[in-house]
Amino acid sequence: MRSTRAAALAVVLLSTCAFCLAQPAKLFLSTSSSPPLTSSDTKKGFLNELMQEAFRRIGGTVEIHNAPTERSLINVDAGLDDGALFHAAGAESEYPNLIRVPEKILDTDFVAFVKRLDIRIRNWNDLKPYSVAYPGNWKVYEHHVRDVAEITKTPTPNELIPLLERGRVDVILLSRRLGWYLKYQTQFGLTVQEPPLVSQPGYLYFNRKHAALVPKLAQALRDMKADGSYRRIYDATLKPFEGP
Repeated sequence: MRSTRAAALAVVLLSTCAFCLAQPAKLFLSTSSSPPLTSSDTKKGFLNELMQEAFRRIGGTVEIHNAPTERSLINVDAGLDDGALFHAAGAESEYPNLIRVPEKILDTDFVAFVKRLDIRIRNWNDLKPYSVAYPGNWKVYEHHVRDVAEITKTPTPNELIPLLERGRVDVILLSRRLGWYLKYQTQFGLTVQEPPLVSQPGYLYFNRKHAALVPKLAQALRDMKADGSYRRIYDATLKPFEGP
């Protein structure tokens, strides 16, 4: 009798575990992104809206919190967070417990902004005569900005426009959307330099314990792009910050 009860209990437990595995629980994602990519007190962010809809389609929920770029990846690699949001391809080579969802989230143009109209930045080499500032945790600039007159790294992007406004630096480096977002927030007369210094797709990474979710999330993102919901979210959150 005791063995029969034990066997019955084991079946119940296995069935419960199978159900739990089939239903993605609430997952916690970290990102170093800021508004308009993420939500502010007054506006919904693109990544928040996109991820909520994508996870809804696979039967799960998601919560996004902020963390510096490297800390975000370290936490996911260690399993402290479930996923790292909006990072460049290749992070898995440095952090072996990361698995990249192969469907890109969004392309980002990294550009130079100036105040002086006599400055023209077309490529990385054009930065050399100038004092340049950028957010200190943005690896794309850490890798590319070399041998310039002076480098200033700020804790967050918000400190950059005051530096340019006061003439403390000649050039600030940001993503196009964030630069225009800060321009609208501060009403400061930034001029964007074209073409972009580099354009880079951003991806979602999971800790490998969530490997089964990778194809599901990739398909959910592809479906959203095909049915128009991706574009609707983009237009409602990011389109105003594409620039003139």
